[in-house]
Amino acid sequence: MENSDTRRLRMLLIAGIWVVTAITVASATQGHRTVPVTRGRAGTDATTGAVGGLAQADSTAGRIKIRLLLAGDTMLGRLVNETIAREGPQYPVEPLVSLTQAADVFLVNLECAISPKHIRFSGARKKFYFRADPLAAQVLAYAGVDVVSLANNHALDADYEGLLDTVQILDTMGIAHAGAGANAERAAEPAIVEVRGQRIGLLSYCDHQKDFAATKKRPGISHIDVGDADTLERLAREVRSLAAGVDHVVVALHWQPNWAPRVGKRYRSLAGRLAEAGARIIWGHSPHHFQGVEWIDNTVVIYSSGDFVDDYATHAEFRNDRQLLFEISLTDSAQTVRAYPIELELARTKPAGDREAQWIQTRFVAMCENVGSRVERRGKWLYVYRP
Repeated sequence: MENSDTRRLRMLLIAGIWVVTAITVASATQGHRTVPVTRGRAGTDATTGAVGGLAQADSTAGRIKIRLLLAGDTMLGRLVNETIAREGPQYPVEPLVSLTQAADVFLVNLECAISPKHIRFSGARKKFYFRADPLAAQVLAYAGVDVVSLANNHALDADYEGLLDTVQILDTMGIAHAGAGANAERAAEPAIVEVRGQRIGLLSYCDHQKDFAATKKRPGISHIDVGDADTLERLAREVRSLAAGVDHVVVALHWQPNWAPRVGKRYRSLAGRLAEAGARIIWGHSPHHFQGVEWIDNTVVIYSSGDFVDDYATHAEFRNDRQLLFEISLTDSAQTVRAYPIELELARTKPAGDREAQWIQTRFVAMCENVGSRVERRGKWLYVYRP
């Protein structure tokens, strides 16, 4: 178990790495490894609604129960980066840390490069570039992040060098990652974490920013075309292959347009295909607001997990400052799905207030109805049930 002293030592180690200015690419080209999750777990009965209320993982009828916490886009650049430099890496997530550290496995979509290099993508010009200094990586460590998805449209915002820096930093921290790497082979590799003898594998894909795609000789992301039949068959094969070697498969998909009001048919069709291939959890992000959760037999589909930390302007309709953290309890299949309302301020995320939580609940109920699920509130948590 990792106690608070060990955690602080790890954070100091992360910062100390950057005393050396040169970063080698060697670690970014190493083969896949399984990362054991040994962090200490706090928690009381979460139905009380208290922060830190993730119930202690247990076994039910001899089956190991594991709780995964999933957050959406985590953007640590721009004003967030400046705030971290001024206030410290605990500031963005401190109000929620008792919740995030209590999860058995905590996953986020890292929507920025983490690199000391002040450079931009050398390809076609973009509207937004998200890069954070190495100090920002300590936000992930402090929050207790175990796994990150890297297949998104900001992974190369600090160019190819910045992506390799990001991978190196994550490797040094012991944070597993999938969806991007030094070449196409590395970008396609799953991340595997092990907790109490259970192996959880993550595959990560992005359906936009095609010029970020990794090639045989160039770093990049695992890019897919959701309209291409051959690509969809490849995804199904990759899920089946990973499912044969792990207990639970999570598929991260950075998909759909920004502010998509409803989940399109092609995305629901893809989710069904991946569920049939053996995905236990399908974890979507990119639209910048949460969408509904669908049960497909024993597979859970989070069509969009929204945002977690950022400095984005607030959309008047979708209120991207009002979001959710998603917790899924697993045994031999997905057993329980629930969501915790959160509120995003500039570079800081906290539990949602009563008024904000009610708005989130009303909207989440409607979004889940759109995909055939129902929602019930218990304490501060929103439970998602089959119809």
